[in-house]
Amino acid sequence: MFFLAAASLGLLLRYFAVSSLEFEYRYVVHAHSHVALLGWVYFALITLMGHFFLKEHVPKKVYNRIFNFTIITVLGMLVSFPFTGYALFSIIFSTLFLFASYFYAWMFFKFVPKSEKTSPSYKTIKVAVIFLLISSIGPWTIGGVMATLGPESFWYRASIYFYLHFQYNAWMILGVIGIFLKILENHEINIAPLLFKKFIFTFNISLILTFFISVLFAKPHISVYYLSVIGSLIQLVSILLFYQFIKSNYQAIGLIFKKIAWQLMRWSLLLILIKMFMQLLGSFPYTAHIISNNTYLTIGFLHWVFLGAVSMGLLALLQQAELIRLKPASIKFYILGFVFTELIIFYKPAERVLGFPYLPKYDWFLFIASLLLTIGISSILMIQFKKNE
Repeated sequence: MFFLAAASLGLLLRYFAVSSLEFEYRYVVHAHSHVALLGWVYFALITLMGHFFLKEHVPKKVYNRIFNFTIITVLGMLVSFPFTGYALFSIIFSTLFLFASYFYAWMFFKFVPKSEKTSPSYKTIKVAVIFLLISSIGPWTIGGVMATLGPESFWYRASIYFYLHFQYNAWMILGVIGIFLKILENHEINIAPLLFKKFIFTFNISLILTFFISVLFAKPHISVYYLSVIGSLIQLVSILLFYQFIKSNYQAIGLIFKKIAWQLMRWSLLLILIKMFMQLLGSFPYTAHIISNNTYLTIGFLHWVFLGAVSMGLLALLQQAELIRLKPASIKFYILGFVFTELIIFYKPAERVLGFPYLPKYDWFLFIASLLLTIGISSILMIQFKKNE
């Protein structure tokens, strides 16, 4: 439901570019981003974590209270942000969400049985949750930065990018990988201990260094670019180590996963790999300057990670866990919508940087592509209601 709400708000933003509407654009942007990250992705991940690690181990009353409290905070953001932006009620619900995530992290660490805590899947998700908690430093600092330095300051943008970096690159990506590993472990396909140690160590190091990519908009000292490149290279090595494990068990994994789930999971893993190359490319001074001066590139990259790598992985894992049902037609709509929106978003900077021909009715094309994506998400939701009839 939150996935459709986020998509609908995104569609509204696209429609704003082709027709006049009486709403504050920035407010809807805030609602769209908060519901997408904290509604759809967060709930999908904690549902999967609960299903695979907490079921039968945590008191039902404790789980339900934390889960329901989190739903109330997201609903509060969904209702308040489109009309007020960052104001009293939206800030209250956003703050309460942070506490809800702390409660869930406490529950996860407390109630997962000791027998699970030595597995690579648990260790991966443990790191993901730790970085989820670290990411919350960003929102806590924003208020103070706005009050003292203002929203135009370097530290305001750095606080936002700090939050997004550890959300997109740590909590979400590692969450998907951790659940993927758990499914394989349940079918006795285990990553070699030494290979896993190399993967998780290099990934953790790279997460710290790749944060410097987020501050390249300020044209820092050349050493920061070096750190960004090194971090990107280490993260690329890390994901290639993980691919080594997948390659050696490719056929066995394909037999475990349902057909649609395996197709989506392969898409997810491929998009994660391409994301690493994109990060590396964006770490150099010339490309970093182009990216920082073109919001379409930033939006395209964020959608690449969120709608592509993360959401396709989550849909695959949810279906494999039999928590949702998927049909080929709805997934085709979704993938077509994703591909078309990415092509169109990236076409705009290609006009400026590469001299591509001007695309007339650009905003209409982007709206239609977003509509296709929303139809795909709507059809996925409708299938769930039919399942429960």
